[in-house]
Amino acid sequence: MCSVIGVCSRNGEDVSHDAIELMSVLRHRGPEAFGVKCRGREVKSRSLNELKVPATDVVLGHCLLSTTGYGVQPISAGNVSIAHNGQIYNYEELNASLGFGQPVSDSEVIARFFSSRLEKSGAGFLSALKEFSRRTEGEYAVGALLGKKLFAFRDFLGQKPLWFGSSDSVLAFASEPAALMKIGIQFPQPLPPGHLLEISRFRMKASEAYTLTDFRKTVPKKHSMNALHAAFGHAVSMQCAGLGRAAVLFSGGVDSSLIAKAVSGLVPKTRLFVAGVDGSHDIESAESASEELGLPLEKILLSEKRVERLALRSAGMLSFFDVMQVALAVPELACAERISPQGFKVVFSGQGSDEIFCGYSSYADLLARSGQKAVGREIWSSLSRMWSRNFHRDDAILASQSLELRLPFMSRSFLREAMAFPAGEKMLSKDDRLRKHPVRGLARLCGIPESIASRPKKAMQYGSGTQKVVSKLFG
Repeated sequence: MCSVIGVCSRNGEDVSHDAIELMSVLRHRGPEAFGVKCRGREVKSRSLNELKVPATDVVLGHCLLSTTGYGVQPISAGNVSIAHNGQIYNYEELNASLGFGQPVSDSEVIARFFSSRLEKSGAGFLSALKEFSRRTEGEYAVGALLGKKLFAFRDFLGQKPLWFGSSDSVLAFASEPAALMKIGIQFPQPLPPGHLLEISRFRMKASEAYTLTDFRKTVPKKHSMNALHAAFGHAVSMQCAGLGRAAVLFSGGVDSSLIAKAVSGLVPKTRLFVAGVDGSHDIESAESASEELGLPLEKILLSEKRVERLALRSAGMLSFFDVMQVALAVPELACAERISPQGFKVVFSGQGSDEIFCGYSSYADLLARSGQKAVGREIWSSLSRMWSRNFHRDDAILASQSLELRLPFMSRSFLREAMAFPAGEKMLSKDDRLRKHPVRGLARLCGIPESIASRPKKAMQYGSGTQKVVSKLFG
């Protein structure tokens, strides 16, 4: 989890101050090192206060949170410089296909890829991005500089944030809308997932590159538990590579238990975290499940006053107001505030399983009204909406504590196999209280105890006990 920024003057004036302003707002996302690329120069520093940005009318910048290495960005290859937030897990495979020597990092491979595909003018960026998106496994938001043109793009699910906008004097993009507002851009917009943003002095244009619709065409016609099991192992293995310690947001349900067991088998120091009011479902469920799994659990008990304080802070971090989203954010923020001081940088979550495996009771209601085909359509529709609520909320909350979130269930390889299962195998009938049968079967294959694999779903905001307090606060 890092931050990326790019800013271009409309009238050829110096924007070095705007770059520093953007990065100062975003430094919580990457407090370890800072860098800019402008006028053919790269300037980098461990301290933002000591970063001397030359006078320039266009600049690309980056704030670093190192998770498995310490690569200060932007990184350049040929005529291309890139600033990258996220992870490309199959970067070594991609690099080998380009015929380059051993890469230092995934960010270096991104720069190499686009350098090998683009003309000096930046022509062909859209077609190059389509190829990049098809071939990569990961989640990312990337800014790029070619000459005096800025480009920015994000993954097809929109797991990593990217916002853009303009004022009378500048055009810019950044990882969070508050940064853009700091330099006078009053109405920042999110770049849609799978889109390319192109910025020059005279225009700003967003184009579709590789979206969920394109991904859908890659889902196999046949489904199997063996393929789902293999894809899950592959996803977790990629996301755990190089980690010495990891935190897991844990409720004791089947999703978080499956993630916890898989991650703990690969990362030596794995610790589980749960937050909720005393006596809440999540606290009791997490205690029981962690004991069965034999994994260390840290409990954060929340008083009503603490929930209120966390709710007000969470509401301030989101770019929209929604009582349910705030209630979901409260236990996440409580956990994040406990996780970060202990030296963790990467947090795992079971986010996404309920959307793709019919975990919510609303799927049963839809089945009763409209049938299985409608449920199948809603699964895809739900997945297409996650970027604007789930991913945005989780990123904002965890980034506030300099933490990077990883979501194995949202990995391309796992998602392909999961979406191959028909809705009728995910939820057997409108009276099916368990639902999510493929992931429960996966849990059994991975050695999760039956008492956990068959545990009914409890919504996080209700399970943690925060919904009632938050509803009263904002009611």
